[in-house]
Amino acid sequence: MIPNIGWATFEQLVFGGTAGANFLTQPVPLVVVIVGLMILTAVISGYVVLFAWRRRPTPGSTGLVAFGLASGWWSAGYLLELLVEDLTLKLALANLQWIGVLAAPLAWFLFSCSYAGRDRYTAPASLLALSVLPLASLVAVWTNPLHHLMWGSVTVVPAVGRTITVLQTEWGPLYWVVLGYSYLLWLAGSAAILRTALDMPTIYRLQAATLIVGALMPVLGNAATTLLELYGPAIDMTPAAFAFAGLACTVAISRYELLEARPVPRWVARERVVETMADAVLITDTKWRVTDVNQSAARILGDDNAELKGRPIGDVIEEFSPDQRDTDQITVRLGSGQRYFELRTSAFTDHHGRDIGHALVFRDVTDRRLNLQQLEVMNRVLRHNLRTEANLLEGYANLVLDDIDDSELADARDHAQILHDHASTLVNISQKARKLGAALGSDGNGDIRLLPAAVQIRAAADAVRADSPGANVRVIDLPDHEIVCAPTLEPIVRELVENGVQHNPVATPVVSVTTTREGDELVIRVEDDGPGINASELAAINAHGETQLRHASGLGLWLVKWGVDQLGGTVAFHSHDVGGTEVVLRIPALRGE
Repeated sequence: MIPNIGWATFEQLVFGGTAGANFLTQPVPLVVVIVGLMILTAVISGYVVLFAWRRRPTPGSTGLVAFGLASGWWSAGYLLELLVEDLTLKLALANLQWIGVLAAPLAWFLFSCSYAGRDRYTAPASLLALSVLPLASLVAVWTNPLHHLMWGSVTVVPAVGRTITVLQTEWGPLYWVVLGYSYLLWLAGSAAILRTALDMPTIYRLQAATLIVGALMPVLGNAATTLLELYGPAIDMTPAAFAFAGLACTVAISRYELLEARPVPRWVARERVVETMADAVLITDTKWRVTDVNQSAARILGDDNAELKGRPIGDVIEEFSPDQRDTDQITVRLGSGQRYFELRTSAFTDHHGRDIGHALVFRDVTDRRLNLQQLEVMNRVLRHNLRTEANLLEGYANLVLDDIDDSELADARDHAQILHDHASTLVNISQKARKLGAALGSDGNGDIRLLPAAVQIRAAADAVRADSPGANVRVIDLPDHEIVCAPTLEPIVRELVENGVQHNPVATPVVSVTTTREGDELVIRVEDDGPGINASELAAINAHGETQLRHASGLGLWLVKWGVDQLGGTVAFHSHDVGGTEVVLRIPALRGE
């Protein structure tokens, strides 16, 4: 119910004198000022719209354009309404104004959310939801004679010596709902800008203060008009108050660089940094249930955010338990391969120091581990293999010289052959080191030209046949030519085939290469009938590193291992009971464009 306040009392409090019920029928200068402000509003709105339109790509420009158009439309329409006396035409103009009346607060909210970085409220779905009530109200305005939800009765009242006339309206229930909703949008938009400006540099605080003061003027003008209408007809001061909103936008544009630079709220910056960082971040509650993950964590774990939320951390990462806090490394499976992550955990506490959750940060250290592993292997090759071979070369060279001095040419020939073999070993180590450097210098998943896997496998087999004419190298099956792979595949297959030939003492070693397609993987099997790979060689490879007591004697298997890692695949070694070895490569089956 509206309180029964006597007009005389209200008049005395507000105007300090006796205005009486004929307030609008007198040539009050204030009314002239209000009309002048309406004209000014239309002009300033045009400037704001033009300025924002020229900066359409800038966040907030769309909302500012809509706000300028809505306020200008409202002001121009109301000015025409004041000058028209016919009730029918007056109502038609009033109905047209409702487009601006309903759009202005929505446009202000849209601009404010864009300014404050709250982009989810400016998405089409959110904007459509916010527009449901204004659109329904606009329909109600044009169909009001059928239901009278917006207003009941309307009469024309003269004002300012009958130069202008105003509508005296008895508002319906839907009007008050729309009014409250509009106030809510105005205040919510202003609050969003204010909250953003608190942590910003001075220029943004001044910018925000100017915008908020200007935006609140139409609200105050509308509130004053609504209050006056409770006691009789009154000129709507809202369109006039938009002049102050336009002036505020103009000052913010000319002095405080509005739309030239967008403030980045602290919470937005922190959220975006965490969301886009390369490290995987998982947030858990006090019972170690996942409550949030960033994009990297979702990608690494192979699930989206919704599927991971609510699951115990032990189910998400099997290798981690709450008792295992800071570790040097933790292995997390990524597809069919595995990556190595350095784990760091920290607890969230409230203002009383009580735990409220945990943050787990996983940093991918696979490349770092691989580099350390490569340094270990190369250091061992230079320190052990090369030194051993050099010592043998020196020793057998001395024996050859001694044999020549003693005229023992047969022994000299045998020792020279051994010398030649060890020299060949050194050359082989050098060649493999060069291959290894070339393979490690290229990224198997980088921006390089992908080649058909079939061509690379056939080229590897042909190269071994050329170097070892007595070998029987069989290529049983090849993948489709649409399947492509990085050039790293050829040296990998060549090394495996070459290893099967060179380490087989029989006159005609047999090595077969078979390729099959299993789902999204290309499976390459290289089998030989030789003595098999030494257990110490496999132990070092399978342990992912070397020690003084356990190391591979050469670089060949490491070339295979690291090359397959670069391709994002796996390698497995199987020894047959009757002799021979089967090496199984599994790499992603990529199709060429």
